[in-house]
Amino acid sequence: MEYKMFKQEPAVINIGVMPFAQGIKDQGNEVIHLSWKPPVDAKLRRMINTMDPCLKEKINRSNSEAVEILNKAEGHWVGLEKAIKAIPGFKENMIMHSGPPIDWDHMIGVQKRGVCYGAIHAGLAKTVEEADAMVRAREIELASCNDHYAIGAAAGIVTHNMVVNVVEDVIHGNKAYCIPFEGRNGLGAWAMWNPEIERNLLEIEDFFAPIVDYVLKKNGGINVRNILAKGMLMGDESHTRQAACGNMLVSEIVPMLLSAEEIPVKDMKRVVEMFVGNERWFHPLGMSCSLASMRSIKGKPYCTIVTSIAQNGIETGIKVAAMCEQWFLTDAPRFVGTLFSTQWTLNDAVPYMGDSTATESYGMGAFSAAAAPTVLRLRGGGWREAKAQSEELASICAGTNNNFSIPLLDFKGPGMGIDIMKVVETGITPICHGGIVNKSGGQIGAGAARFGTAHYVKAAYAFLEKYGVK
Repeated sequence: MEYKMFKQEPAVINIGVMPFAQGIKDQGNEVIHLSWKPPVDAKLRRMINTMDPCLKEKINRSNSEAVEILNKAEGHWVGLEKAIKAIPGFKENMIMHSGPPIDWDHMIGVQKRGVCYGAIHAGLAKTVEEADAMVRAREIELASCNDHYAIGAAAGIVTHNMVVNVVEDVIHGNKAYCIPFEGRNGLGAWAMWNPEIERNLLEIEDFFAPIVDYVLKKNGGINVRNILAKGMLMGDESHTRQAACGNMLVSEIVPMLLSAEEIPVKDMKRVVEMFVGNERWFHPLGMSCSLASMRSIKGKPYCTIVTSIAQNGIETGIKVAAMCEQWFLTDAPRFVGTLFSTQWTLNDAVPYMGDSTATESYGMGAFSAAAAPTVLRLRGGGWREAKAQSEELASICAGTNNNFSIPLLDFKGPGMGIDIMKVVETGITPICHGGIVNKSGGQIGAGAARFGTAHYVKAAYAFLEKYGVK
């Protein structure tokens, strides 16, 4: 005789703990899940609740205006130039890195090696040991990519002689920069350096970049935002996956190359071969489009939207529109995801490192997970988890990116403009997608990381202090 505890199927409401809800679902039962979390900081919550209504109205109005500005932003790929020429404030003895500023003694090992290899590539030093000594003597200057409106993917190494993509928000005139794809496990992103990587870098700098820059300028550039929008309809979230965007980039750049009859056929063929079959060429453009767009609201009074998210492997930092260039820091999170080989474990990986989270601030990446359920497979999920993730993250955003359309969200756009006040009020923190970096350099996997609350709490306190809330 079958024993039943209940005379009818139970109606389950789960509060807060998602794995418990998932366990009930796995047993074939319906469950209503409420994503509730305790308040992040009781004092801060009281300050927000007792805030002057006039100030609340100013914040809401400013955030709404900021979302409108961001929706109008339109990033175009307009050129490839030497970093020292393109990036304001770059110096010959400067090497840029990803994440917030960090001193040499505290910098993670893989990023240190990237800096030293970069110094060799830039002709500043002949050996790793010499580069190390020059950094310690301040003969080589370190700088954060983000502080110079550049994207430092993973290790984020940029030297004066490297080439950077130039992406311009043609509506507001802001530019952002990122090195082009330099081959798997190259110097700039993955802090690896060997004769093959050096040849790749030189080929990009001396051969590839001048030709592509020429055809881009001749044809008025390529609209990156439009490619991102089409890609999202075709299964890209444009952080971990950009297969569709990569193919569309090829379809736009190849006709430009073919129409440039002044370029020798053998050179044209070589450039096309570098593009074809590798969607990663697009990734730096998507990241730069995001950063150039977010620049349009930096310094906006009363605006509580996050404009930058970046990691250096030790700390993660955010910048907030109303607080301009001020960093708010906490420990960098660790990844959950899939490794490319059984020879590695997550113990071989460094904490989150890189500036590619610029895509999340613009509503892509983890915020657009519903556009790319395949990416959630890296963490054992599927389309339901992808949809739930996008919906959850939209709840901490000031608005929606209306340039994008996601079929699984009934063709609505993803949430855009992470609002620090919504983060501290709800306790829901951003998730970001990304590549997993080996402690010895190179990419060993991909996945996602859930960020903490400490830097959002710090930012909220600083914002309230700025506007006289005690």
